[in-house]
Amino acid sequence: LSGLIAAEEAGDRLSEEELRSTVVLLFVAGLETTTNLIGNGITALLRNRDQWERLVADPDGLAPGAVEEVLRYDGPVHLTGRTVTVECEVGGVTVRPGQGLLTLIAAANRDPARFPDPDRLDITRTDTHHLAFSQGMHYCLGAALARLEGQEVFKALARRFPGLDLVDQPVHREHFVLRGYRAVNVRG
Repeated sequence: LSGLIAAEEAGDRLSEEELRSTVVLLFVAGLETTTNLIGNGITALLRNRDQWERLVADPDGLAPGAVEEVLRYDGPVHLTGRTVTVECEVGGVTVRPGQGLLTLIAAANRDPARFPDPDRLDITRTDTHHLAFSQGMHYCLGAALARLEGQEVFKALARRFPGLDLVDQPVHREHFVLRGYRAVNVRG
C-alpha cells in the first residue's frame, strides 16, 4: 500500500480514484475471499466427515489437495463479470464489444462434463484444474498466497482439533458474487 500511495503522490502513475479502487480490490480479493475459502472449506469438510477424517490422518499430505478440492467444490467467488472486447460467440449467442458477460465459475467447477461426480467432495481428486482463480490475464495475483493460507489453516485445525464438528448449520451471507458464511460455529 505504501508503494501505491507513493505512486499516487508522484502524480503521474495513479489517480486518487485508481488508488482507492486498487485498495478496495486488494482488501476484497486478499481478505474476504481467503476468509470464505477457509469457512466454506471447513464447513464442506465437516459435512463430509469421511473427507475430514482423511485430512486428520494425513494433514501434510492432503492439505494441498483439500484446498484445491474445496476451491472447486464451493469456492469463495461464484461468478464474475467481464466486458467483451472482441466479437465472439458464447453458447450459440453472438456477443459484441462493450457488452457485459457473466461467467458462472461455480457452475463450471461442478460441470459433469469436466469433473466426474462433481457434487462429491473428494480431497484426493487428482484432476483439480478448477476456475476458482479465473484464467489467463484475469488469473488471481494472490492465488499462491490464498492456497498457502488455506493449507496452513486446514493442517493446523486437523492436527489440533481432530474431533472438530459443526455446532449448527451455518447460514450464508447474502452476497451476489462472493460466497461465504455469516459464521461457522464449531466445537473441538
